[in-house]
Amino acid sequence: MKHSKTTVAAFALVLTALALGAKDGITLKRTLKAGTETYKFETTGKTTLSMPGGGDQDMGMTTLSTYKYKISDPDATSGLSPVEVTYKVDKFDVDGPLAEIMAGQKDKILVTTTSNGKLDTKNRYAADPTKKVDPRSVLNGSSAFAIVSPYFEFPDKALSPGDTWDITIPKGPLTSSQDQKITAKFIGEKDGGYSISITGSVKFSIDVGALLKDNPVPELTALGAVNLEVKGSTDVSGDIVIDKTTFQTVSMTFKLATKQETSLPDQGMSIPSTGTTTVKITADK
Repeated sequence: MKHSKTTVAAFALVLTALALGAKDGITLKRTLKAGTETYKFETTGKTTLSMPGGGDQDMGMTTLSTYKYKISDPDATSGLSPVEVTYKVDKFDVDGPLAEIMAGQKDKILVTTTSNGKLDTKNRYAADPTKKVDPRSVLNGSSAFAIVSPYFEFPDKALSPGDTWDITIPKGPLTSSQDQKITAKFIGEKDGGYSISITGSVKFSIDVGALLKDNPVPELTALGAVNLEVKGSTDVSGDIVIDKTTFQTVSMTFKLATKQETSLPDQGMSIPSTGTTTVKITADK
């Protein structure tokens, strides 16, 4: 069978384009447009508390939350999309030494709150810094969202399997006073999308007392959290799958290994603890 010179040339151009595409790699970039993205956020954790005079005591916690992101078209000047976030705690269960204390407080933690921020094409969500932080997020586990979130930083460079880049964990009241970085690695195709792994360690210093002064919550004051401070570090490891076309996060599974110290300075009390938490984030379709 004979082929015309035109057909052969066209075929060669296709092969060249494919080769260049493979060489250039995959560029991750969000297309910003109006719409709503909803995620289920599930955490299951176990913490060992070293109680003063009481030895080690185990505490388990399971939470289920829903995050709904209402994304607007990007601003013509900044290029950023305004986002309204509705956060709802659907389930909060605790066992161990705090179970009895928290039993009568669950309805006060099962809250729905709203906040605002902005999203860019590098998939970075920045919360409105003028909005007050809900101190209850420290108790119900949603503060982990300051570390792991479906809106994580994409790199400027094109990616091939094995390539890595830094993800910035912004400073803030639920992390620390300085920006920190963890490492992302592009794995390749998986489950019809692209797979990315994340590893790193994040330090945190949370002044619950300061959060309460800025945003009073009588329920936490009644629990004696007026001057509560939490400091420590969290080792993060996990896997992410993003959509191959839209680059929206499809699923995330993380393990968090935490060492922390909870202090009540006014009472002269300090409680060291270690814990592990599994975090699963799934996009609603």
